[in-house]
Amino acid sequence: MVALLVNPNVHDFAAYDFWMKPLGLLYVGALMERLGFDVHLIDMMNRHDSDLPKFVKVPRDKRYGTGKFPAREIVKPKVVKDIPRKFKEYGAPPEYLRWRLEKIGQVDLVMVTSTMTYWYRGVWQTIKRIKEFTNSPVILGGIYTQILPSHAKKGPADFVFPTNRLELLPKFLREKFHFRVPDFEFDWFEDLDPAYELYERLGYLVFTSSIGCPFRCTYCATPIMWKFKKRSPEKVAYSVKKYQDIFRVKDIAFFDDAFLVGKKEAKKLLKILANMGLGVRYHLPNGIHARLVDEEMAHLLKDANFKTIYLGYETSGELQKKTGGKVFDEDLVRAVRCLEKAGFTSEEIRTYVLVNLPGQKLEDVVRAVRFLKELGIGISVNEYTPIPGTPEWQHLINQGRIDPNVDPLLLDNSILPYWWKFGMSVEEIEYVKELARY
Repeated sequence: MVALLVNPNVHDFAAYDFWMKPLGLLYVGALMERLGFDVHLIDMMNRHDSDLPKFVKVPRDKRYGTGKFPAREIVKPKVVKDIPRKFKEYGAPPEYLRWRLEKIGQVDLVMVTSTMTYWYRGVWQTIKRIKEFTNSPVILGGIYTQILPSHAKKGPADFVFPTNRLELLPKFLREKFHFRVPDFEFDWFEDLDPAYELYERLGYLVFTSSIGCPFRCTYCATPIMWKFKKRSPEKVAYSVKKYQDIFRVKDIAFFDDAFLVGKKEAKKLLKILANMGLGVRYHLPNGIHARLVDEEMAHLLKDANFKTIYLGYETSGELQKKTGGKVFDEDLVRAVRCLEKAGFTSEEIRTYVLVNLPGQKLEDVVRAVRFLKELGIGISVNEYTPIPGTPEWQHLINQGRIDPNVDPLLLDNSILPYWWKFGMSVEEIEYVKELARY
């Protein structure tokens, strides 16, 4: 039995490799190997693939292994034809995909992942190209299929599988395709390591020590998709060391949505990472909960050699309470002071500010940015994306401000201000970004 896993191209107005790896797909790969499949991987978004320069010029790495993807301009879909920006296909070119497919040969099953709902066009295009080469069934999974399953089923995939229910995959393979796979009980997140061995070369590694989030921010889909769960610190550390011994990367990112929740386990993991002394730089790009940062936690992060600390702040004023109350100004001040006391610099501490939230006023964001500038830390402005299934989404539908059948591409946060009349203007958002920059 041969299975092919594919991480598809991205179609968007902008995309950047901010430690982007298809973790969910790699867990699928680990399970498929355990089920007895010969597994192959084609990652169209792996900038560090040693064969990629044969097909396209690859931009050099920037800071800590991140960087620009190779890209080519493509025709804009009609739904966004009036958006005054270039539409591109990011990642490896079609020629690379064909070459890899020919090299791998016939497979029994193709499994494609997905992430952002508004990236679905790249997913569909990649599947169409795969189908030109093989008649094998194509299964589509990933975040897009969890958030918009009915939309995903309209695409070219033969089957859609909810990858957040990975424990159901063996039964699905037996009943749909009559594969003779073993029936056993397992805890995929605790028992499996993401199958990085499917790569030949990587520029960094990505892990997660937990899935889900216990907070209920009204704009976030994470609590909808996953029940919060921590993996044992020992197994997380084992995964880190195992794959670092293979790939010898300089940078490792943890993409938890709630890295510090479960402080006892988090502190234990940080102590183990520090004691292993792997000589790598660790990063927390997803935004940690400022309320959970104390002096001991800050020193443990420093001892383990974390170089990128993002704090979740999101917005100021009354919206802090209305959107979930995850963090308040005083929480952020205390966290920053703890991190500074531990030795983190202003360049290493950054915070996220959400702009264009429903009901958010320009003065709310300006106040938040100025507050953070007074704290002396870096600011990353994130534009709000309406996500189907979230409380904010339902509220917008109830108000008649979003069509529930809107093309997901229009929900791309980088173009939302160009057409959505219920939020901030393009000029206001650019003003906020400029204010945050200087």
